[in-house]
Amino acid sequence: MQSTITKIWHKNKQHPVIKVKRRMRLIKLKLLRINDPPERIARGAALGVVCGILPTFGFGGFIAFGLAFVFKANKAASILGSLIMNPVTTPFFWTFSIMLGSFILREEYSVMLNKITRDGLVAGFTHVYIVFLLGNSIIAAAFSYFTYKIVKNGIYAHRRHRDEKKRRNREKQAAD
Repeated sequence: MQSTITKIWHKNKQHPVIKVKRRMRLIKLKLLRINDPPERIARGAALGVVCGILPTFGFGGFIAFGLAFVFKANKAASILGSLIMNPVTTPFFWTFSIMLGSFILREEYSVMLNKITRDGLVAGFTHVYIVFLLGNSIIAAAFSYFTYKIVKNGIYAHRRHRDEKKRRNREKQAAD
């Protein structure tokens, strides 16, 4: 049984949780409907994810679009993939990047965060930036790999399902 809060969320299309769910569904549908080989679409989405996660300071979509030309990937998928970084996911990726980089370089995570807090974002980002970039690069590579696999397999499954549905409809019409 749904709680009252859950019912309110589903009715309120402006609620942040609903907005994120709707945006993710829209991106998924747009990726599935692109008319290109699944490998090209998946390559574009993976490039977009890399450019979205790496600190490109708002230019991730443009960089992903340019890289899509170089790597012969789908341009629309590259832009859609770069949307992984948004105001909701940015704190997660940045925090996890510093944590992972600190773990690899055997730095104290809390010291890194205190340095940024104490000195400010720009001044505190000297050595911390190297730690951040190391963690961020690993996260971007991992997310890119999984994005490629998930998108490619998802498109193949979607197209198989679509073709099977068309075949059943043709058989049904032929039987009538």
